[in-house]
Amino acid sequence: MRARISGKYRNRLLAALAPDDLASLAPHLTPVTLERRKNLECPNKAIQDLYFVEHGIASVVAVGDAKGEIGLIGCEGVTGIAIILGDDRSPHETYIQVAGDGQRIGAAVMREIIMASPRLRSLLLRYAQSFMIQTAHTAVANVNGSGEQRLARWLLMAHDRIDGDDIPLTHEFIALMLGTRRPGVTEAVRALARRGLIRTERSLITLIDRVGLEKQAGKYYGVPEREYNRMIGS
Repeated sequence: MRARISGKYRNRLLAALAPDDLASLAPHLTPVTLERRKNLECPNKAIQDLYFVEHGIASVVAVGDAKGEIGLIGCEGVTGIAIILGDDRSPHETYIQVAGDGQRIGAAVMREIIMASPRLRSLLLRYAQSFMIQTAHTAVANVNGSGEQRLARWLLMAHDRIDGDDIPLTHEFIALMLGTRRPGVTEAVRALARRGLIRTERSLITLIDRVGLEKQAGKYYGVPEREYNRMIGS
């Protein structure tokens, strides 16, 4: 799914907008820095802003006893899917995992613009559908995939959403992503490194062999990415 976007906005949704829809949004977009751990949505609280991520990665995380990452949002998407679907909040938390930047827009004005443009609403609903497919495949991978397969899948998804091959990651977050304990994280990281697929340093993973990672991830990577390209465009 890795794409290179040209033009004023790097976000793929903004780049896919019809000129009239982009013209409606543009005056309300504010460039923002997205520092690591910045909270974008709090569980069960009204969403104030949506973020079109241009660089970096936001994690959508289930909280409470079932804590774990359920989805990623990067330059392909936008936060605040509950707003797109006609609600105003989510039981999940969304925060920045890999620092970057993006464009912020208020939830109230975004709701008005969506209602005024069936074409924009259709595009954003297709994105919401692609995100739900991603979360469904995350659940399948977490239930059926090995630690190495799940880690390979997540690294590929992260690689799709960043520039370069270096991914800043702590073992704490990898454990959250894999839904496993720290020893399982260490084992999965070492296994991929032994195969020459990645290189690891403190809080940093560098992708060495993307094709090899895709083979390692197998059936757990690719379907959500193809569906996004089908519905939004590559």
